[in-house]
Amino acid sequence: MHVTKISIDRAALACFLIRLMTALIPVKRVRVRVRRRLLDRARDARTARLVPIVRARYAAHEQRCRDKLARGERLRVAFLVCDASMFSAEPVFQAMVDDARFEPFIAIVPRVTRGEAFLRETLAKTLETLAPRYSGKVEAFYDPETKVRRPLAERADIVFTSIVYSDQTFPDYTSESLSEQALTVYIPYGYSGPLAADLRRLVFLPELALFWQGVVPVESTRAAWVKANPLLAGVLMVGGYPKMDRLSRVGRIGNRAKTVLICPHHSLGRGDMKGVALSNFLRFSNFFLRLPTLFPDVHFVFRPHPLLFPRLATREWWGERRVAEYRAALGRLRNVTLQEGGDYFETFVNSDALVHDCGSFFAEYFYTGHPQCYIVEDNTVLTREFTEFGKRLHRYVAHAQTEEDIIEFIRTTVVNGKDLMSEKRQAFAANEVCLYHPHSVDLVVRKVIERIER
Repeated sequence: MHVTKISIDRAALACFLIRLMTALIPVKRVRVRVRRRLLDRARDARTARLVPIVRARYAAHEQRCRDKLARGERLRVAFLVCDASMFSAEPVFQAMVDDARFEPFIAIVPRVTRGEAFLRETLAKTLETLAPRYSGKVEAFYDPETKVRRPLAERADIVFTSIVYSDQTFPDYTSESLSEQALTVYIPYGYSGPLAADLRRLVFLPELALFWQGVVPVESTRAAWVKANPLLAGVLMVGGYPKMDRLSRVGRIGNRAKTVLICPHHSLGRGDMKGVALSNFLRFSNFFLRLPTLFPDVHFVFRPHPLLFPRLATREWWGERRVAEYRAALGRLRNVTLQEGGDYFETFVNSDALVHDCGSFFAEYFYTGHPQCYIVEDNTVLTREFTEFGKRLHRYVAHAQTEEDIIEFIRTTVVNGKDLMSEKRQAFAANEVCLYHPHSVDLVVRKVIERIER
């Protein structure tokens, strides 16, 4: 704890001095660029100092776990969850419940980046969703009334988490703090590899380098990430995409209306261009209300990214009143279901096509075998926002830049059933996207044990 505390204090001081010095640069564009470069260098230097310290901790934790297994004791495994809809490691949790080597439990912690109201709503919704599903195995580690945070690291030998941004939750529940007492395993919220933002930003996050293990779906992603940041060489393992294993057990409903998913992303502005800039919602918001009236015999499921409406509700964008009006307008459409959060696997399986501009759903929808139409502002989006792997995925989807493009996709592919890329798309998915499916969970559990027992 002492080393980490000193490191945090030094990091805070370094950031303060960098901001103070760069404040003297008169031109904002130059000031921002220089400040960002200096802050990144300070971050990277701190991460490089911490990596050997954290990995020494992990070596000791591995030995402790080996000793427990040798004595016939079970390993305590915590699954850290901020949002039920982002519980990527749920199939791993389910597998460990039935494995005598493990004693798993779900630790619900708050998401702190979207304000107090969002924190409370998400925390309550996550608890309400998961507690009945896994009775006796779900615990809340934060009380929003008393502001008390319960320690987690000392309760677990291994912690599975999808939290990779250090400011997403309290420091107690990030990999650096958790590494003091437990082995940490990163199971990404989304399918890793297609987005260029991962190589611009994600691979350099300290959290990622400080995990014990991080699961990526395919070798090409592992190689690209390690090339960008060599510190990840000892962290990343190829394990497929465990989140989607459960999809194979979801049944398809017969005799239903043809169904199209409309899933807009939340990245409304370009920002500093280190993150993603995918969203076309502001261009198409009115059209999404008109589209169901053009196809009255088609059922539409409008499922926005969980952050879209909260972001739109801020003063920077629409505000709460206009968001409420938009929700109400969707609710008045008889062939539309508004789906906000919750499990989407049944929705995926019982759909016929996806129209969207998302990051995570892009690769995930390949698991269904169904066609998708990806909305782009123009062709530069493919070059700017996607890796070489992501561009290969784009060869097997339709694209839309205009309202008419979307209408034509639904008319041709959904209503008339002319899915011309079906065979090639499914072959590509099997060979390059959905590796190890539906046995990715078994692979991940086996690799975790092998790493402990090496």
